Amino acid sequence: MRTRITSVITLSFGLVACSSDAPTAASSASVASGSRAELQGADVERPFKGSCSVTFNPPSFPPPPIHHQTDVGTCQLTELGRTAFYGEQDINFAAGTQSGWRRLTAANGDQLYVTHTGTSALTAPGLVSFRAQMTIVGGTGRFVGATGFALGVGTANLATNSTSVAIEGWIRY
Repeated sequence: MRTRITSVITLSFGLVACSSDAPTAASSASVASGSRAELQGADVERPFKGSCSVTFNPPSFPPPPIHHQTDVGTCQLTELGRTAFYGEQDINFAAGTQSGWRRLTAANGDQLYVTHTGTSALTAPGLVSFRAQMTIVGGTGRFVGATGFALGVGTANLATNSTSVAIEGWIRY
């Protein structure tokens, strides 16, 4: 009987404590979750750099005045790690300019969206050097609302339909 009364009293205190308007201590899981949310919403500027290896659809010969190019490949980038690369751009051969967009997908599926404009020039037979000003315009997951800027500098090899590019700039998210 004594055990039964002790159990009823303990249960009563537990129910009263849980129904109180008094604040309770946060669990470590809710504290960690809150800290992550605060960091994600912190809108912190971070370095954004790395490199990409990309292949592209070649222009016809002779090249048209403007070539719509599709680029696919992989990158190793700060803030994303190993990244899948997909993009489309229009290249104006006569003017030596290009503009387009890129989608960078991190291993966890978060995507970063980038637009770019730039210049390019034939530097040797079959080799084109380029510089692109890249503007980060958002994304998915942790990159929703992301902003930033980077410079991409690289070389396209027309014989192998491949490009290597180094990227350096900043990202805010």
